[in-house]
Amino acid sequence: MSEAYINLSALRRNAEKCSAFSKLCAVVKANGYGLGAVKVAEAVYDIADMFAVATPDEADELVAWGIEKDILILGKSHKTCRAKNVIYTVSSEDDINAVCSTKRRLAIKVNTGMNRYGAEPDRVQRLMRYAARKGEITSVYTHLRDSSNEALSRQQLSLFKEATEGINLPKHIAATGGISLGKDFALGLVRCGIGLYGGADGFEWVVNITAPVLDVRSVGMGEGVGYGSEVFESETRIAVIGIGYADGYRRLSTPRYVFINGERCRVISVCMDVCFAAVQEAQRGDIAEILGEHIGIDELARSYGTITYEVLTGWGKRVIRRYGKERNQTTL
Repeated sequence: MSEAYINLSALRRNAEKCSAFSKLCAVVKANGYGLGAVKVAEAVYDIADMFAVATPDEADELVAWGIEKDILILGKSHKTCRAKNVIYTVSSEDDINAVCSTKRRLAIKVNTGMNRYGAEPDRVQRLMRYAARKGEITSVYTHLRDSSNEALSRQQLSLFKEATEGINLPKHIAATGGISLGKDFALGLVRCGIGLYGGADGFEWVVNITAPVLDVRSVGMGEGVGYGSEVFESETRIAVIGIGYADGYRRLSTPRYVFINGERCRVISVCMDVCFAAVQEAQRGDIAEILGEHIGIDELARSYGTITYEVLTGWGKRVIRRYGKERNQTTL
């Protein structure tokens, strides 16, 4: 019932913007941030220098499609892939031993303050020597905690450079947010995720989510809609819309709107399969914009009480993904 239209032309323009900053590592983890990892990779294949995923299974999916460019696994791996173009992130001797039953390609992650993965800076040189005996080291990298905080980011950059001094390998620190910090953070590669999909300032929005109006009815004073005991204080015209929390459209915590026939319509209730919105002019068969030009991702994220990343990755399988260049749609 509900649909996500993914504008591949906008996606490509975002990739080109990232590649103008530095070589592009296109991040397609979490099924391409919910938009389809294979379709995203296919769309930007000629622009990206390499790809990044979170798990070996995600790497295997890209390899099965036919990706021959390097694929960096950003998370910890306790499973390996057969493909030779897969690179494993390691932060300790134990990480290296877990993937190096045979010689593997490795990337050393350095902890400069995020404290998620990464070798402590004073252990990097020792870890490099150990990794070199076990596999082939392809790069050394770290991750910025808050790219909107330039002072903090420069502290991390300085710590990273100090920890990797004398290491003659490709290095990278910047994700999408790092682009705004300038060329000091380029270091030869940018790992672009949210920017590809338009969820960051300065990038084109890529996906529109819509759902059909299934029914329109008048609800009398003292009556309600959906689950619960809340009632209307006056007669209200209600549209029943074909998207619910099973599709990733969360239950209400703060006011939220959809856009129907030029009107912002307040959402009254969200059930598993449908939601309800108060309308002035709507009829069965109309299309409600859930996310797009009139209902931006920042607005929707605020209504969820969360961040844009979680909104983008949260759409369920029942939301049909459609792909096209500008408005020329094709269905996956």
